[in-house]
Amino acid sequence: MLILTPVDAMALIPIVRQAHQAGIPVVTESNVVQGADVYVGIDNKASGKKAGQWLVDYIRAKNFDPKVLIVGQPSLEDCRLRVEGFKEALAESGLSYEIKSEVDGQGLKEHALRVAEHALTANPDINVIFGINDDSTTGAIAAYRSQGLDEGKLVAIGFGFEGSVGQNALLSGTSYKAALAMFPNFVGVSLIDVAVKVHAGEELPAHYETPTVVITQDNFFTFYNEVDGGYEMDFDAIRSLMN
Repeated sequence: MLILTPVDAMALIPIVRQAHQAGIPVVTESNVVQGADVYVGIDNKASGKKAGQWLVDYIRAKNFDPKVLIVGQPSLEDCRLRVEGFKEALAESGLSYEIKSEVDGQGLKEHALRVAEHALTANPDINVIFGINDDSTTGAIAAYRSQGLDEGKLVAIGFGFEGSVGQNALLSGTSYKAALAMFPNFVGVSLIDVAVKVHAGEELPAHYETPTVVITQDNFFTFYNEVDGGYEMDFDAIRSLMN
């Protein structure tokens, strides 16, 4: 059994081919690799669309004119799909909106801060930030603050919600209002479950999809429990999303 978490899915196609020639099944996580037996993970485009649909509902509730900054990472397929889904939700909403700038934050907070500063200098009317991971979003929020803009007018949406960075930003009542949680710990458990099933010869779909949900202050404690001053995922609550 070979379990891969590819950054460059295309580069691993020959590895998958060699594994199959040797009779070794291959399971991938994070990115689909052509020829692999099973992909375990989220649907990135559908999850990006969930984040966009949350924003659509928020815009309707708050009744404001959205000017959007997207902090992406176009070198990675999964990140491109997140942005595609987010844009699709906006396009289908019928709302009036404007994507003022789309920048490459490279998934890193410091880089996201720098490129967002340039975008905000050129477009100080931006009032929505969407980032492809927590560092992209929080880096852009830091840039917003550094520009002296009114954070009370900003709504930021993250993606991933991998750990304390997003949790602290969300729970502290900042402009970070929502995050698409992909529950990476649950994905890890699912990888082991799938590996066992593949080894046992069970029939599995090509995509064993793990759940995502938009997390806000209102539903945070549905999916997380407070433990020793931090928070841990409630696996039963997350598993219920798959039913």
